[in-house]
Amino acid sequence: MRVSVYGCGLIGLVTGVALADVGNDVVLVACEGEDIERLRAADISFEEPGLKERLQRELAAGRLRIAADRERGFEHGQVHMLAVTSDHYETGRELLVALATHRPDPITVVNQSTFSMGAALRLKEAMLAAREGEENLNDVYLLVLPSFLQEGAAIQGFTRPQRILLGADEEWGLQLVQELLRPFLRNQGRLLTMPTKAAEFTKYAINGMLATKLSFMNEMANLADQIGVDIEQVRKGVGSDPRIGYDYIYPGCGFGGLKFSEELLQLAATVEENVEESFLLRTVLDTNEQQKEVLFRKAWTHWQTRMRGKTVALLGASFKPNTDHIDNSPALVLMEALWAQGVTVRLYDPKALERVKAHYGPRDDLVLCDSLYQAAEGSDALMIATEWKEFWSPDFERLGELMKARLIFDGRNLYNPEFMKELGFTYFGVGRSTAFV
Repeated sequence: MRVSVYGCGLIGLVTGVALADVGNDVVLVACEGEDIERLRAADISFEEPGLKERLQRELAAGRLRIAADRERGFEHGQVHMLAVTSDHYETGRELLVALATHRPDPITVVNQSTFSMGAALRLKEAMLAAREGEENLNDVYLLVLPSFLQEGAAIQGFTRPQRILLGADEEWGLQLVQELLRPFLRNQGRLLTMPTKAAEFTKYAINGMLATKLSFMNEMANLADQIGVDIEQVRKGVGSDPRIGYDYIYPGCGFGGLKFSEELLQLAATVEENVEESFLLRTVLDTNEQQKEVLFRKAWTHWQTRMRGKTVALLGASFKPNTDHIDNSPALVLMEALWAQGVTVRLYDPKALERVKAHYGPRDDLVLCDSLYQAAEGSDALMIATEWKEFWSPDFERLGELMKARLIFDGRNLYNPEFMKELGFTYFGVGRSTAFV
């Protein structure tokens, strides 16, 4: 099938590569601000495991081509995939209006961009208005394919999905897109279809539910600290209930990510506009922002407010493992709180240091390190903000020798408190510190 994909961010690139890999003829159209020459050289501006190699392979095979002019995409596609970022609604709208006037024949568009709810209907109305007076006025089929891609596992998320949610208001466009997605549903994946507005709302509702689970467990972890209960035992008990399960109930120092946070804010705003006296989502978001300072509060208490002149080794700056993005990362809130108290931060992250450097510029109280052991040198404490795999099983004896004090504040509960105590560390987890310090 001939497919045009508009937008070369994470969603657009993964979509284009995945569709080309199963035999489709894909044109990937660069949009505003995207560097066409770098893309043609498979030089992408963000970290995503395996994406660069797959992009190189599909470009070399000729199944995927990158175009600078959108008219090439207009002419090429049997299906047109809109994958611009959420803050480029007007760009997407203008592009689809131009597509509607350029192509007089029936058009099938799939919106993957996360716009506000009802965007699909508004976009379709704009395309129909552009065709007013033409013979094929109503031959515009606009579907919604909400993206559930997670940074760090985006390729697998598209090619081996647990489910695909597809919104469609007409049968004809639905059949064509179902055929396009068929190769990704051969194993355990399920296709769920519903009207476009319901699909948009479902995406937001899922993220709201996940955020609520995370924030609830963080609240329980904070309570566990106060009453002397190990939250890890509670987590296992809660997860054993099949109505709840183990996903998204790991307490920690808060969640981040630009896309996830933006979608939650949009959902909260929509709820507040349409539902009287609804405060749940705003409370979830406020709770999460407070949770980003949980390690700072533990250090403040442990050091009895005397923090000036201390040095902290901080492990992790990205908002999650396997990405270099730092958008709304808990580590940023933590660093700024530490700096405000005169603390020097020695930071190590496997991929995000350049983004931190660009975000903050040079600072005397920020030292970027090449390894977790370099970060630990001369530190008064070690803090963990991101659960990168290389942080799970370090050489603790070496760490203890490098640090001024064997003190760990673990924002992801990576370590066993009893084992840390045996090694001579003072250990504070999230909901684990009271019983084993």
